[in-house]
Amino acid sequence: MPEWLMRQTNCVLRFDRDAIVVESNNAFQIYPASAMNADDTIVLAEIINQQLDAEVEQVLPVRAHTVPRSISIN
Repeated sequence: MPEWLMRQTNCVLRFDRDAIVVESNNAFQIYPASAMNADDTIVLAEIINQQLDAEVEQVLPVRAHTVPRSISIN
């Protein structure tokens, strides 16, 4: 997971699928690149040390979407 999107302590974050990240109005919007099932995820977290607390800090507010982003044609 890029540092400019989320900072993490004691965990590794990764995209579980191809995604499009759009910065809009001082927030990040995350869209899947393909259709998702109800139980699919975009971001997965793996705890490094089970004895320590894990922390995730969003750099900006994040809004995750479950359907691909529509392409606007100008």
